[in-house]
Amino acid sequence: MTGATGFIGLRLCLHLRHRGFPVRALIRSPARASALHAAGVETVTGDLSAPLALSQLVAGTRAVIHCAGTVRGRTREDFDRANVNGLAQLLQALTEQPTPRLLALSSLAARAPQLSHYAASKRAGEQLLLEHGSEISWTLLRPPAVYGPGDRELLPLFRIMRRGLGPVPGQLSDRVSLLYIDDLAAAICAWLRAPAVPRGIFSLCDPREQGYTWADILATAGAIFGRRVRPLRIPAVALQGVAALNWAGATIMGYAPMLTPGKARELRHSDWVCGWRELGGAIDWRPQITLADGLALTLGGTVGTAPFQTRR
Repeated sequence: MTGATGFIGLRLCLHLRHRGFPVRALIRSPARASALHAAGVETVTGDLSAPLALSQLVAGTRAVIHCAGTVRGRTREDFDRANVNGLAQLLQALTEQPTPRLLALSSLAARAPQLSHYAASKRAGEQLLLEHGSEISWTLLRPPAVYGPGDRELLPLFRIMRRGLGPVPGQLSDRVSLLYIDDLAAAICAWLRAPAVPRGIFSLCDPREQGYTWADILATAGAIFGRRVRPLRIPAVALQGVAALNWAGATIMGYAPMLTPGKARELRHSDWVCGWRELGGAIDWRPQITLADGLALTLGGTVGTAPFQTRR
């Protein structure tokens, strides 16, 4: 496993260990791996730019799950460092020994690479695998927005909604697909058990394949919280202005920003809807957790203590 100390990677490691899978994880900082060690995960210290660490990571494995990636950055190079070059280093390590199966996580943003450096880097990583993965049994997943206990991106939004306000970056009619973290973990477990690796790029989402409008999300949150959640429309000029200031501040102070002009374009994109049935038919999996249930679990659970809800 790469990216094992991130939101998705950590939850996935715990999920796999809960189901008896032996797991070896690549970590950059042992200080951040206490939850992994407590769960019995073997660790290798290093990152995607360290060939020796990658060789140690993949040696003797039957499957490699590539979760590592960069979601914060100012320039295209900031994102390519992990999302493209890091994948290239991993592919090199895999071709140097008997090859296990590979599952790589991309992003639904990759289908619109014109929107941001992040989206373009994810598309470039996919293209790299398509062009240089002929000797590997691989599957590439494009999840939509993934949420759950420990999430640092959507959890603040849900907490604001609990107070009765729902920030809306675009139109109320804009549609997005969502995926609860344990449904993603269950899909990966099903992929590990599948007798054959389905080669290709697959999307996946929660049980509602038509996705959610922002009005749907606010109504669901209101039902969970027992109060009306009023939409707080964020004008495009305000969102882009804050993003531009954040980007400029990152340039001056040298930090990796989350909200950039590219991210603002992603947030205002009107269609982030996808389905799950093609993947589900290939690996015998279907999502279980609705937004209402997932929202309640997210606000009530913590990493390492919240129960795993999916059964497949």
